[in-house]
Amino acid sequence: MFFNDPTAFEEFFSPVAGSVHVRPATGSVFNAEISLHKLDKAGLFSLHANSFKACKEPQNEFYGLTLPLNSPFTISDGQINKSYKSRVAHLLSPGNPLDLTSKKNCHFLVCAFFLSPLNKYQQKLMQTDLAELAPISPDVLLDTPNGSGLVGSVLKAWAQLNQQGHFLSENVLLALEDDLLASLILYANDQTEQKIRDNSSHLNYAEEYICANLKNPVTRDTLAEVSGKSIRSLSRGFQQRHGMGPMTFLRRRRLKAAYLELLGAEPGSTTVTQVAISYNFSHFGKFAIEYKAAFGESPSATLAKK
Repeated sequence: MFFNDPTAFEEFFSPVAGSVHVRPATGSVFNAEISLHKLDKAGLFSLHANSFKACKEPQNEFYGLTLPLNSPFTISDGQINKSYKSRVAHLLSPGNPLDLTSKKNCHFLVCAFFLSPLNKYQQKLMQTDLAELAPISPDVLLDTPNGSGLVGSVLKAWAQLNQQGHFLSENVLLALEDDLLASLILYANDQTEQKIRDNSSHLNYAEEYICANLKNPVTRDTLAEVSGKSIRSLSRGFQQRHGMGPMTFLRRRRLKAAYLELLGAEPGSTTVTQVAISYNFSHFGKFAIEYKAAFGESPSATLAKK
């Protein structure tokens, strides 16, 4: 949907974001394109705009995860302005206001996790009487294992909704929402797993190295060196924690990063081949097969989205 009237835009996406005051960040001309999917327990939308400013009063309706795709945006709390760029997403928690500004050619992806179903799901999933999530930092680092897991669930849902949309069965939508809510709950409750991670610090070192070097060569001997463990021990640890070996873990993280880059690319600014090469995928046919298996569409289809 295209909009040049910010008021009409506000009304259109209010079912997902609630009451938000929207205006151009610079000048008086407002041009915005939004693709939106509202589910029972979550809502997702992608936004392109020439410039964009959104203000929202403190609310208790949802958690909102905003992923920058091709240009930074700024979040202001009245005293400090913080820029969010390609590898850091912003998480708006209930009870906090939103003041977001993107001054030029903004493009981002947003997932709203609706609070009421999220709280109920938290109690069932964590087997606790506590309905509210643990406090969460507004900074979600996409290159960390935990941040990548949360963002990966959002990307998977977005790709599936865009590919099949209204043709998804009720069971598929239920599984998709289950994955979204669980990913945020597990991310928020990650502090409760700290003792387990501390006892497996060698895995943390390897994961952090992988996520920081998605565009650089990564070898098994290097992972063994940075973790201080043999590759055999490291492989067993990855299998126990993630259900896959370290090199498969690496390829999955690279696929997610490639999806984000292709989704945020401006038309004509890059090619699928360039993105594949930058993430060390040398066999383009295999890259396309793995990509489609992960996201339900070809890399060229993601790049073609506007």
